Amino acid sequence: MVLGATGAGVLLADAVGAEAAAGVAVGAAGVTGFAGAGLAAGFAAGLAAAGLATGFAAGLAAAGLAAGFAAGLAAAGLAAGFAAGLAAAGLAAGLATAVLATGLAAGLAAGLAAAVLAAGLAAGLAAAVLAAGLAAGLAAAVLAAGLAAGLAAAVLAAGLAAGLAAAVLAAGLAAGLAAAVLAAGLAAGLAAAVLATGFAAGFAAAVLATGLAATFAGVRAPSALATASFTRPTPWASFRLS
Repeated sequence: MVLGATGAGVLLADAVGAEAAAGVAVGAAGVTGFAGAGLAAGFAAGLAAAGLATGFAAGLAAAGLAAGFAAGLAAAGLAAGFAAGLAAAGLAAGLATAVLATGLAAGLAAGLAAAVLAAGLAAGLAAAVLAAGLAAGLAAAVLAAGLAAGLAAAVLAAGLAAGLAAAVLAAGLAAGLAAAVLAAGLAAGLAAAVLATGFAAGFAAAVLATGLAATFAGVRAPSALATASFTRPTPWASFRLS
């Protein structure tokens, strides 16, 4: 806009200089005409003055035109600047909108990533809790199996101990029965021996008594025979051991 105004001033100065040169020329011509012919010179001077006024008016018009052109240029520059400002504002607004949209998209992406991370953490925690529960259940099952095995071993040991006690009792009973049978056998043998001894003693006593009786009878027989009659029977048939 400054350059346009300067150009208009230069044009105006050129026009004024041209008019001044024309006025000087006209003056010279007037002087010459006055010197040649007064009326023609006056008329020519009037025409020159009219031409000078016309030239001045034309210069003024040219200056106004230049000023209007400069103003138009200034308005055009202002409009262009305003349009550029509007464009810059629109660009800034679009950039801000883009930045906002980008920030919003980044926020949504961050929120989605945080949600996915939270879901992953929750899933991992659930998996860890499930694994811990499975491990606890497995440990409980192993403990129960160990307790059952220990109980079975205890029952087996108790059964073996009971069987051993029964075997010992049976052995003791068998030994006692054998001892009782042996004692009974010994008692029976002893009784048989005593009986046999008694029988032997009785038999010996009987034999002894018989021998004594026979001896006593043999001792008394000669006296009886001497005193008795030979026809009288002897009392052998009625002899008894007392």
